[in-house]
Amino acid sequence: MTITSGAVVASAAGTTRPWESSPSTAAAASTSTATARPPAVTPARDVALVVLDSMTPSVVGPGTDVTVTGSVTAPLTGPLTGPKVQVVRGDVAVKQRAALDDWASGRTPTSGPTVVTTDLPSVAAGQTRTFTATIPWRQLRADDAFAAVPISVEVMQQGASQPTGTTRTFVAWSGRKEYVPLKVATVLPVTLDPDVELFSRDDTARESAWQRAIGADSRVERILAGTRGTPVTLAVDPAVLGTAAAGGQGAGPTPTGTPTGTSTGTPTGTAGGAPTGNPGSTGTPTPGTTGSTTGGTTPGAASGTPAPTGTTDTPSDQPTQSAQSPTAQAIGRLGDALGTQLRGRSVWALPYADADIAATVGTAPANALVRDLVTRAAGLAQRLDQPVRSDVVWPVDGLLPAGREQGVRTLLSTTPVKKAAGIVVSSAAVTKAAPYTPSARRVATGGTRLLAYDPRLSALLPKRTDPSPVLATQRFLAESLVLLGERAGTSRSVLVAAPRSYDPDGPALASFLAATASAPWLERVDAASLLTDSGSDRAEVQTRPTTAVASAAARPVLSAGRLAQMADQRDTLLSVSSVLRDGEQFQRTYREVLDELASARWRDRPGSWGTLANSVAADVRAATSAIRVVPRTTTINLLAENGTLRITLENGLDYTVEGIRLRLVPDNPRIRVVEQPDPISIGPESRTNVPVDVAAVAAGRAQIRAFLTTADGTMIGSPATIPVSANPLDGTIYWVGGILVGLVLLAGVLRAVFKGTSRVDEIADIEAVTAAHQALGDADDRDRH
Repeated sequence: MTITSGAVVASAAGTTRPWESSPSTAAAASTSTATARPPAVTPARDVALVVLDSMTPSVVGPGTDVTVTGSVTAPLTGPLTGPKVQVVRGDVAVKQRAALDDWASGRTPTSGPTVVTTDLPSVAAGQTRTFTATIPWRQLRADDAFAAVPISVEVMQQGASQPTGTTRTFVAWSGRKEYVPLKVATVLPVTLDPDVELFSRDDTARESAWQRAIGADSRVERILAGTRGTPVTLAVDPAVLGTAAAGGQGAGPTPTGTPTGTSTGTPTGTAGGAPTGNPGSTGTPTPGTTGSTTGGTTPGAASGTPAPTGTTDTPSDQPTQSAQSPTAQAIGRLGDALGTQLRGRSVWALPYADADIAATVGTAPANALVRDLVTRAAGLAQRLDQPVRSDVVWPVDGLLPAGREQGVRTLLSTTPVKKAAGIVVSSAAVTKAAPYTPSARRVATGGTRLLAYDPRLSALLPKRTDPSPVLATQRFLAESLVLLGERAGTSRSVLVAAPRSYDPDGPALASFLAATASAPWLERVDAASLLTDSGSDRAEVQTRPTTAVASAAARPVLSAGRLAQMADQRDTLLSVSSVLRDGEQFQRTYREVLDELASARWRDRPGSWGTLANSVAADVRAATSAIRVVPRTTTINLLAENGTLRITLENGLDYTVEGIRLRLVPDNPRIRVVEQPDPISIGPESRTNVPVDVAAVAAGRAQIRAFLTTADGTMIGSPATIPVSANPLDGTIYWVGGILVGLVLLAGVLRAVFKGTSRVDEIADIEAVTAAHQALGDADDRDRH
């Protein structure tokens, strides 16, 4: 047996002596013998810290010695004077999971032979020294064919009787093959983080958020790097590839201007295609690039209406890079790079945005929005250009309460999925207490296939916060040996599943998977293989757990009320898009954040859900109120029996409205609409006047409610009330006038009859009188001259 101090290791690495270096430098030097770069060790106050960097090989057998590397960090309160490192083999049999817990937690006393020891130079307070130890296989040999051998790596101060620092772990011993290997499947989620800046209007913030989410050294990228070349199944949220992941390449286009409602700068819009309106807007639509016109036309359009500027949500009609904003292009490149890494892998599609199935099926299994997100999962296969399963349901909480199986059936029944091929659940949620661990192949009481993951093994997947992957790897191997020993001659399967927020170090995950793959009693299989029976490994019917099982996730943020509100908002936006020439683009722009609100990721950050929900509500209000009937403040006087009202319609969107219907409904029978107008088209940022023929049935005031609808009669936009005063000049007026004229004529006749002849008639010779009068006039003229 041999053990070497950090001086030898450091020399081989070409670095300074680690006990003379800083903790961070020492940690970096130790990577020469480690399988993954561990984080810098933070010294403790009163105890020494022992960190194991590697154990090679992970599985020990006859003729194979094991080499352990690690580091010792002195406490802050003082140096380690004349320390020594010793490896003690625990004198206890580990054949049950409870025994594993007892040893790892320190409840089992450290008793047994010391298999290796050596003296080290003193270590200054807070400083670190690395070490390497080689333990002969005979010191770890077990009488059984296989066993989990407990060991303790300890640091002893000079003259002390108790260790100053201890790390406990296990060595996996494999002496003979007297078992049927366990079939082990692993599935890891690939989802976005609950970051509202992914949907910010600010281009810089949004691009930075997407870089953090799926760019270099992101959590997602580390998962993909750590699983490369392994049979691990990846459950992928299609939204992780960008907003167009469900329907084509790259992120969606950025609109040139969109209504911003009453937004005050809260994140909104879409990733790669967010609205670019002014955050300080108070309801005025942001002007687009096409200008404003009246009468529903746009300058520059040959036909009087603008040509489509957006794209459809299909792979064959995606925007070119030149048509996208620089931010959209950058996000699109990130998504494309991620898609390249996913191609050729075993991939399951989660519902788009990783919709919270657990919250939905328990409160609103027929919710239209979540059903649509389930449908959109199929787009991942198009994006990756390979077969992708979308019929495996993975509730984020890992539970299967009463009614959930039926709720899943209801949710999927009207989607292309139709029914679930399987539901991923925690084995604890479908298993009562038993002396052995059942197979991962399970079936619900209603007949739905279950894939039951082992929560203990799943919790051992290495995390980025672990000092090194060694403890997780060796504990996983020990746990699997205990499982194997329960029924070594029986074919069984095991499923390992990570939580949605799983955050590993890439090299550490790769090291873990390589070590576990080398175990001869573990056979790596694809997770989808557990959906069917294999030989004698047949699905067992679920049983009710003896005690309540805790959720694997935080409390849901979705409730029946919130789901209903989101479904209403979805229907509203669908109604608006149905009357737009570029309805597909409109949907992608405005619905993207609404879809994201259904995500399970917000369980970990409920406050962010509220921020995003308020922004979505403002956007929906702005989008719908942008198409409206312009209200009138003055009363229209109708002075005839029939007349024409001119109703002004306004379209504040950057999209052409086509085929919208204007409907007028008087509030009383004094006014009658002769004929409702034909379908109407309005250009972007435009107004148009619509003539409507009406008839006045009776005099008086009336209110006419004017509103807009889609072709199927769904109300849309903002209505208005038109006040009208009816004063019809109908036939009665003409009858009265005729009677009055007749009466005047009659009066003249009667007067002539009853008053007799006039004075003119009494003159005997009217002609003589006239001649005399003329002569008199001539004489007067001569006198004047």
